[in-house]
Amino acid sequence: MPSPRGPKRPDKGPTPSYAYNPGWGLIDVPDKAAEADDRVPVATAALTRAMELTCLILGASAVVHGARYVIAVVNRTRPISAWIDWLSSIAVLVFGVMSLIAVVVAIVTFGRWVREVRIRSFASAGFLDPRPAWVVFALTVTPLVNVVGAPWMLHEAARVSDVDDGGRLARIRLRLAVAWAIVNGVAVLAVIYRLGAWSTESLQVDADALALVTASFAVSAVFARWAVTRVERLAGTHSDVDERPLRRLVAA
Repeated sequence: MPSPRGPKRPDKGPTPSYAYNPGWGLIDVPDKAAEADDRVPVATAALTRAMELTCLILGASAVVHGARYVIAVVNRTRPISAWIDWLSSIAVLVFGVMSLIAVVVAIVTFGRWVREVRIRSFASAGFLDPRPAWVVFALTVTPLVNVVGAPWMLHEAARVSDVDDGGRLARIRLRLAVAWAIVNGVAVLAVIYRLGAWSTESLQVDADALALVTASFAVSAVFARWAVTRVERLAGTHSDVDERPLRRLVAA
């Protein structure tokens, strides 16, 4: 008995054609690590601009507070003009507010940069950042907390990276952490002394408080400028080729 025959196949119809891309079929999945690499230079550029602007504002504020300190010292022995006292007081207030805004913007930009660096590092190792974004921001943006939190977040990102640089980046992170701790220590001391000066009428205490505030602004300005190159090196957007002196070895 012959084997049963299968169902009759329908006749082939015309080959389908489309006047536009139907939008289905193979999907080109973007490389998340490549996307993260594209975002890190953008975040680094934004951070360096914020730090350079902060350096200028803090430097100007240090000059204004220094001038106010000189006026306070002079006022101990002889009275100064009312317009000088009024103008210097307004300048101290204006530049103090500008400095506060600049520091807040720089710290928030730094928190975003740390987040992008962590995303890139974990993506390059085939993982997702295990910490939520709000945790990273809280540890890198919150004052005083970020003295420990920011180096911690960068250390975690470095642990998953397989870059073999002989410990150069680790030394950069350590120097940034130590310098950041010093800046915060000087700032806290200046704020405490300034609050104490407001509760007294001593011109000497007020002058000493102005001197500490001036030193705090100057130290912060120097740190902001000094840290720009180090941040770029951590992000891999700065080349050390031009900075290394050329050396030629000659056989004796």
